[in-house]
Amino acid sequence: MNRTHRAFVLVPVLASLVRVASAATFSVTNTSDSGAGSLRQAIADANSGGPGPHTITFDIPGSGVHTIVPATGLPFLSVASGGVTIDGTTQPGYAGSPLIQVTCGAIFSGFTVDGAGGGTIKGLAIGGCLTAVTADTAVPVTVQACHIGTDATGTVAAPNGEGIEVAAAILTIGGPSASDGNLISGNGGHGINMNAGGGTIQNNKIGTDVTGTVALPNVGNGINTVLGVSNVPLLIGGPGAGNLISGNTMYGIQVNQHPDVTIQGNSIGTDASGTAAIANGIGGIDFGGANFVVGGTGAGEGNLVSGNPIGLDLDADGMVVQGNFVGVDASHTLALPNTGIGIRVTSSPTPASPSVIGSSTPGGPGGNLIAFNGGQGLVVSSGTRNTIRGNSIHDNFALGISLLNGAVNPTANDAGDADTGPNDMQNFPLVSSVTYGANTTVSGLLSSTPNTTFDLDFYSNAACSNFPRDYLEGETYLGSSQVTTDGSGNAPFTVSTLPSVASGSKISVTATDPSGNTSEFSQRLPFFINVHSGPASGGTGLDISGTNFLPDASVTIGGVSATGVSVHSSTSISLLTSPLAAGTANDLVVTNTDATAGTLVKAFVADFLDVPSSQQFYSFVTTLVSNAITAGIGGGLYGVNDDTLRQQMAVFILKGKHGLCYTPPDCAGVFSDVPCPSTFANWIEAMANEGITGGCGGGQFCPQAPVRRDQMAVFLLKGEHGSSYAPPGCAGLFADVPCPSTFANWIEQLSNEGITGGCGGGNYCPSNPNTRGQMAVFLVKTFNLTQ
Repeated sequence: MNRTHRAFVLVPVLASLVRVASAATFSVTNTSDSGAGSLRQAIADANSGGPGPHTITFDIPGSGVHTIVPATGLPFLSVASGGVTIDGTTQPGYAGSPLIQVTCGAIFSGFTVDGAGGGTIKGLAIGGCLTAVTADTAVPVTVQACHIGTDATGTVAAPNGEGIEVAAAILTIGGPSASDGNLISGNGGHGINMNAGGGTIQNNKIGTDVTGTVALPNVGNGINTVLGVSNVPLLIGGPGAGNLISGNTMYGIQVNQHPDVTIQGNSIGTDASGTAAIANGIGGIDFGGANFVVGGTGAGEGNLVSGNPIGLDLDADGMVVQGNFVGVDASHTLALPNTGIGIRVTSSPTPASPSVIGSSTPGGPGGNLIAFNGGQGLVVSSGTRNTIRGNSIHDNFALGISLLNGAVNPTANDAGDADTGPNDMQNFPLVSSVTYGANTTVSGLLSSTPNTTFDLDFYSNAACSNFPRDYLEGETYLGSSQVTTDGSGNAPFTVSTLPSVASGSKISVTATDPSGNTSEFSQRLPFFINVHSGPASGGTGLDISGTNFLPDASVTIGGVSATGVSVHSSTSISLLTSPLAAGTANDLVVTNTDATAGTLVKAFVADFLDVPSSQQFYSFVTTLVSNAITAGIGGGLYGVNDDTLRQQMAVFILKGKHGLCYTPPDCAGVFSDVPCPSTFANWIEAMANEGITGGCGGGQFCPQAPVRRDQMAVFLLKGEHGSSYAPPGCAGLFADVPCPSTFANWIEQLSNEGITGGCGGGNYCPSNPNTRGQMAVFLVKTFNLTQ
């Protein structure tokens, strides 16, 4: 038995010895372009060494970075089996940054893999090449711990024409460990360019410097992929293995017709900490194809896509978009907006399967957080069967969900829901009443396709709106229910099992049809009016646009019944205003005969006595007042020519920046001339704490001093851009603002942003007090306030 046992053990050992015998190691001992000890010779020896795996190591005498400059293209890596690894991490002294730098002429590539055994490039800095690493056949290619397109420090660009460019290859770019990751930045084209390839891309920095805090753009996409190898998926990131893909000139990731792509756990458009924007030039992710997954339901699978012009631009059928954070920072609580749309979705007119954005089942995992973006939160620009459920969508500048690209207002419902377009223009439900308590009860009406069962999803929003006429979004998912319409397409509903929410919370609802088409969020009946102000004496004609108006609807403005009300259609009403108190902002309420009603808050401003329609600041004053930033000085007066005091400015700036729901923290007695507590103390100290002001000197704020026009430029721009903002240098734009001088940069940037044109005659009048009329212009333009 013992002899038999020993024979059984020796067989695998002998087999192992046979395999090892074919491997060989070749050492690079100098920086010469050819000859013994050179990189060129080591590659040639590996290629002629038979089956691998072969390894090329480095042992070049001397400390620091060693640079190899090939005069012509290096030999292709052509080992038929087992492959070859070129391992720069073996250079003595290696501690995580490349010590071997390969700099080649831009007319040839650095390393080309064409042998069936594949190749691994590790621990090198590769720059100045046509392409740093390339492969044109279906071979395995691994690139790890390299700097592709930068010098060895990772802070200075050494552009390759393309970073890594492959066709059909099976890639491993980076790896599951942070030490495997590459820096792929500064290239003259795409960072990674794949044509019909698959594999994994993990733990890399693509488009930034090695610190992940400064853009070092690839002049193209960070990752660009076209088509794919059949049955070979592409994984970009993964839980704990996400890439930082930021600062690239075009998209962070652009995928064209790749059959199987998963994107998980990446930070796209932010710095390494996820707290500051390093925007990709066009957008975060651009996708066209199928079998596409962005994020997931597991821990660490969601992507952070923030700080870009557009977050995700997705053109696909059957995609899954779950668990992502779009428009927020890494804490998932603070704003780091994409400046335009958060997610834009395009699908086929009749896709075979729905796309899921959020949860695939009611109450299930997978909701995305889509918040604070500078455009619509999520827009379906074309196509159908886009299911949008269970997400947290809030505080976006435009609509939370929109079924029309670029729409400012919701899409009105239509009788029988017969219209077609994105998501079949699915009608949204109307909410008629909400009862708060141990459970929340919501009643309303869905009018849509007759004899059809719909899923309703309920969401809560804060009781306070950032601005008076903000449209509802869906911040917190509450639960779901089903309703079935009757033969007329109507389905009244009352759902009494929703969880408790704070009293006054605003409830919104979406409807999803059996095919998976989700509606916009439910909204008020009146969307907007086309005349926002007029004489207090009444008689102003205005039109209301909205939805679900019934023929006998009534209208009040400021609690006073309007006259001449004419309901032209379910979406249009005209009327005349009745007399109102001068200098007031008045709610407009539409009430239907079936008791459904809706309110436009502060929709109509009755003119101030000192701001007639001919006054130069009229439209700005009425916009400011209708947004509840100020209410005038009393007695029907606005005080248009009065000076704006510094204490007032603290309130105006913070309300314009944060919205009306903002409440400053309690004061602590920061300024000696601002008693704590007092009316303006909290606001003044909050503005100081945000770095917008340091006071007027000597530990004082000078609260009752007028705000000068030069000071105003600093307040506005820091309020708009943040305390760390520094404007570009001045050019001498205004005759009375010397360049350089203390406020010149700020004043000229205010002009460059179109916020001011000066005070006339090529001057800015920097030392003049800022009047309340001028203040209205500045605030409306700086914070993009609309009526």
